[in-house]
Amino acid sequence: MSKSTAKGWITLSLGEFIGTAMCMYVSVGGADAVFDDFGESEYLGRSFAFGIGLVVTAWAFFRISGSHFNPAVSLSSLITGHLTVPKFVLYFVSQLLGAMLGVALAKGTTPSSERILQVNSLRNGETLARGFFLEFFLTMILCFVYHMVVHEKNRSTFMSALPYGLTMFSCHLFATRYTNAAINPARAFATSVVATEFTQDHWIYWIGPMFGGILAAALHIMFCYLDYDLYNPGIDAENQAQYVRAKASAAEQLVLRGY
Repeated sequence: MSKSTAKGWITLSLGEFIGTAMCMYVSVGGADAVFDDFGESEYLGRSFAFGIGLVVTAWAFFRISGSHFNPAVSLSSLITGHLTVPKFVLYFVSQLLGAMLGVALAKGTTPSSERILQVNSLRNGETLARGFFLEFFLTMILCFVYHMVVHEKNRSTFMSALPYGLTMFSCHLFATRYTNAAINPARAFATSVVATEFTQDHWIYWIGPMFGGILAAALHIMFCYLDYDLYNPGIDAENQAQYVRAKASAAEQLVLRGY
């Protein structure tokens, strides 16, 4: 391995490790801070904590590692060809270690650590099957949004952290009441490790999100195979002239491909 290659791998792993740690620290700590103050709006406050936490940290680390911070996103990116197997393993390990560090720091720097140590578990009458599919579908949405705003390059890609974080906000707004909204195996694993408590339903926070990432990859591959960009051309045009040229180019491509 050359020095430049080794340096690149270290850079990527540090980006995911430190980025995931920061994301978990501000998100888990923020969710704890609003636990009492928001009263009946607790779920809204916790959703903001995780959504904004992802926005700010993903924006900071986007140019370093791509800001996955989530094994499900990395698995989905592996399937779509945006990660190699060695890089996936690197990201996976970095994310787990970073998440544990972030949660541990959140516990260690606040006096109300008993709430921070609430592990992901089913609540409010949520069944095992419903909890599994809730984590499955919401993670699929998160991963699909990531593909479309990061991997499908366009004029708004530099702002990809915003829709990425807003998707996380929406997912938590839906699922926090029922599964405590992991939507991320690294988060569920980290809180359980720091709390030294693994519930019987812990497995759904791994299998659900990972399968959600697989489905998101399949959807992304399907739309790319269907040449989605040829049917709504000019979406990034800056003026009418660019829009007309994009429409004409797309029409020409459709004719050449026999559509």
